[in-house]
Amino acid sequence: MKKVIIVSGGRKPSLSLYRSLYDSECRIIAVDSGAEFFRENGILPHILLGDFDSITEETLHYFEEKTELIRYEEEKDFTDTEAALEEALKENPDEIFLLGCTGNRLDHFIGNLSLLEKALHRGVRAFIMDDHNKIFMMKKPGIIRKDFGDYISFQAFRGPVKGFGVKGVKYPLWDYELVLGDSMNVSNEFVEKYISVTFREGILMVFMTKD
Repeated sequence: MKKVIIVSGGRKPSLSLYRSLYDSECRIIAVDSGAEFFRENGILPHILLGDFDSITEETLHYFEEKTELIRYEEEKDFTDTEAALEEALKENPDEIFLLGCTGNRLDHFIGNLSLLEKALHRGVRAFIMDDHNKIFMMKKPGIIRKDFGDYISFQAFRGPVKGFGVKGVKYPLWDYELVLGDSMNVSNEFVEKYISVTFREGILMVFMTKD
């Protein structure tokens, strides 16, 4: 299975989280100050990209002759992380993991959610992850395995999710119209290792979380 790991300049992932996702076939992309994570841990990304407005000069210089650099203008119509996703999609991966995409800048986080949708429509599974959260989207019914966190929550993205149902959880639900901000589906819990999610229409956001 071909994977791409992107590390952006938000909250740094732990090295243990990174290692849990990495294998020798992974393509690694650092986004602007996300390169600080790689330098601190002695890891060379394949690509370092961005407008380089937040990376330190010392770290940028460190990677200049060690990895491929792609520089963008500061004034542009896309974020650095979106550019990284486009680079990742060129690899035709099965999965893309977006780390360093949560943190203090909630405007960036909301924008990063749309990248999950973009990958979804391109037929690629994409995940925003940090040490407490795993977020992904679904556009059709499916099975979810308990492989992260203690809780599972569901939200609609853009429009309502119609006919939503979930089995194998502490609080099962059937034929519900889920909208963004609905608290009905926050902090559910697995009671089985695999749960079944059904819906007729919409894009479903899935949050697997732990304190």
